[in-house]
Order: sequence, then C-alpha cells, then structure tokens
Amino acid sequence: MVSALAEAADAFAARAHEQEVLRDRARPGTMVHHHHAHSATLWRSAEGSLRARIGELGLGA
Repeated sequence: MVSALAEAADAFAARAHEQEVLRDRARPGTMVHHHHAHSATLWRSAEGSLRARIGELGLGA
C-alpha cells in the first residue's frame, strides 16, 4: 500500500512539474498563466497530502 501511495505521489510531482513548466512559458497575468499556476498548486498539494500520509503509515509500521 505504501509503495502504491509513493508511486502516486511521484506521479503527482511529475504533473506539478509539467504545469510549472507550462506556467513559466506562459505570459504572466494571462488566464493561461493563472490556469497552469493553479493546477501546479493543486498537484503539489495533493502530492504533499500523500507524502504526509505515507509518513504517518511509516511511523505506524
């Protein structure tokens, strides 16, 4: 179970990175820039939640 969560967290990190690259290529202040920035934030948040849960499971093992 922990390995599946770690794989998902890694996938979320990759998606966040993709969105950050797209954000950095977009012109600041545009809807495209805002969209990619928001998406990157959501992916990073999801990754952080999973990594926290992995940590909790690791401590309980």
